[in-house]
Amino acid sequence: MIYAKLHIESGDIQGIIDPSLRNKYDMQSMWKIAEKALMCVQPHGSMRPSISEIIKEIQDAISIEREAEAVREGNSDDISRQSVHSCLNIGSLDLAASEHYLSVDDSLTKPTAR
Repeated sequence: MIYAKLHIESGDIQGIIDPSLRNKYDMQSMWKIAEKALMCVQPHGSMRPSISEIIKEIQDAISIEREAEAVREGNSDDISRQSVHSCLNIGSLDLAASEHYLSVDDSLTKPTAR
């Protein structure tokens, strides 16, 4: 994580992105995930985001990626449909509503003794 942290903090996020993606991604979504990942490894638990914050950021990044992909493919109808869909799902954090969203085991969202 130190390697990734150095790249992110210096503004060189492309230095840690898998080259096999071949620039088929939206930079804004990559930054959202990278910044949230850095917050997740803070030394003190009180400084780390909640699981619901993490899920929201991931959903936002997925929505951005879908919109960017629709633009690249010239499917403007898909953009408006994805925008409406993402607004509804992001508000409720309903991850099971679509097979395209991440699946999170409920046990991960409950506090445990460490």
